[in-house]
Amino acid sequence: MKHCLIADCENVGIFITDNAQGFFEDCEIARNNLAGVWVKNQANPMFRRCHIHHGRDVGIFTFEYGQGYFDKCNIHGNRISGIEVKNHANPTVVRCDVHHGQTGGIYVHEKGRGQFVENRIYSNAFAGIWITSQSDPTIRKNEIFTGQQGGVYIFGEGRGLIEQNNIYGNALAGIQIRTGSDPIVRLNKIHDGLHGGIYVHEKGKGLIEENEVYGNTLAGIWVTTGSSPILRKNRIHSGKQVGVYFYDNGHGLLEENDIFNHLYSGVQIRTGSNPKITRNKIWGGQNGGVLVYNNGLGVLEDNEIFDNAMAGVWIKTDSHPVLRRNKIYDGRDGGVCIFNKGRGLLEENDIYRNAQAGVLISTESNPTLRRNRIFEGRAAGVEITNGATATLEGNFLFLNKFGGLCLATDVRPVIRDNHIYDNHNAVEKAVAKGYCLFKISSCTSFPMHDFYRFDDP
Repeated sequence: MKHCLIADCENVGIFITDNAQGFFEDCEIARNNLAGVWVKNQANPMFRRCHIHHGRDVGIFTFEYGQGYFDKCNIHGNRISGIEVKNHANPTVVRCDVHHGQTGGIYVHEKGRGQFVENRIYSNAFAGIWITSQSDPTIRKNEIFTGQQGGVYIFGEGRGLIEQNNIYGNALAGIQIRTGSDPIVRLNKIHDGLHGGIYVHEKGKGLIEENEVYGNTLAGIWVTTGSSPILRKNRIHSGKQVGVYFYDNGHGLLEENDIFNHLYSGVQIRTGSNPKITRNKIWGGQNGGVLVYNNGLGVLEDNEIFDNAMAGVWIKTDSHPVLRRNKIYDGRDGGVCIFNKGRGLLEENDIYRNAQAGVLISTESNPTLRRNRIFEGRAAGVEITNGATATLEGNFLFLNKFGGLCLATDVRPVIRDNHIYDNHNAVEKAVAKGYCLFKISSCTSFPMHDFYRFDDP
């Protein structure tokens, strides 16, 4: 069937069922009361260059094991979604435009499948693609953009392979994963969204790897409310807020990612979140590398955290992370700053060449530092002030400009078997010359005017 007009029907435009096939080319299917095309029960037609638009229902509805091949069709302006896939249907949709749907672009539900390749899915009123209720489609090499809500929305134990897509300019998250869903999200570009890049919440999961997430208005990746995705080998950068944000019991694994050049910190952890963060490179954060606050947890191991505008790691407000075998260096402020009843275990880290203290402990904080190497800082190795304390065991503090260990009046930490040597003691020299100590302290930390002891045996 070629060059036919199928329009203004009181029911479905074209209904194909019971293993039927058929070839439809350059047809216009418009303004029908129900779906423009129904495909069910093993039917497998081919539609090429058809114009399916302004239906009062779905543009194309494949269900009950329906199949079909749809190539270079223009599907738009339908009252419900452009394409709906349901009940084990498995269509192939390639090089189509699916746009300006009055709800979503493509809706896959109730164990639907389908192959969606090299389509342009844009300007739909809801999500570009919805995947729900144990559906498992393949979404590959599509352009998904300028949706009035999100790009791809996976919920209700949805799955799917989301691969090599370009997802950008959507009003909500580029990809949203929630309610037990567990997709594979790989090799996508997710960028320039008006919201966040990837949002995982309500016990969402997912393997999220080798994506590039950049230039989004909110966080590059959010993980919250009991979710636990695997985030591996992604490049997350140039965001207008945080790179990766774990909050309200967000968990998961953040491994071997490059996280850089965010206007806030590279990673934030708060409110009971407890991710494992390992072998990442985190740099160029304007508010520091990693910020752990408001009862945040987390295990940070074997990361490189460097060249951040503020502290490499902040630990604040009753937070208690574990930092082990990290390299924290070349920061433009302190290496690790622990404030406001912060705690934490810092073990076997290399903390060096930071502009301020290697570790600054203040305001009633009480961390444990064990077997760290803190060296070549342009201030003190460790400063403890303002009612704080700490346990320091077996640390090496050397070649720091202001001394190895600087303690304020009435600070009495537990100190065992530390090695403090070859520090330059510039503070003592400055005092001897009558310089103001505030001038050599961090304006973003605390001035050193009440320090009285500089231990460097």
